Amino acid sequence: MRIIESPVEHFKGTVQISDPLTFPQVIAFQDAIRETVKLINEDGRDTIALAKVHYALLPGILSCVEKWDLENMPKKLTAKNFPATPMTASGELVDWLRDEITSLVIEAESVPNE
Repeated sequence: MRIIESPVEHFKGTVQISDPLTFPQVIAFQDAIRETVKLINEDGRDTIALAKVHYALLPGILSCVEKWDLENMPKKLTAKNFPATPMTASGELVDWLRDEITSLVIEAESVPNE
């Protein structure tokens, strides 16, 4: 388990991410990343709504999180009830979680077998 502290003022607190991640978690996260790339390629980087990109990432992010302890969040968090507003804070939270999980996946790939 990896406990990380939110840098987003509106969503203060901690998030517990699985560590190590399981195959289903990594696959769900990679599928979400692929979906965001597909959205950007279809709609174009200049016209894609960031809310669509952030929403597409949520299933992958949610699959990797064991526990949420953040202010201003529903008790039982799902992609459907994940706060989209305030938009800047919500986007920062999703981007931060995407980066943290990506770093965990990359770290796992770069650690040599002993």
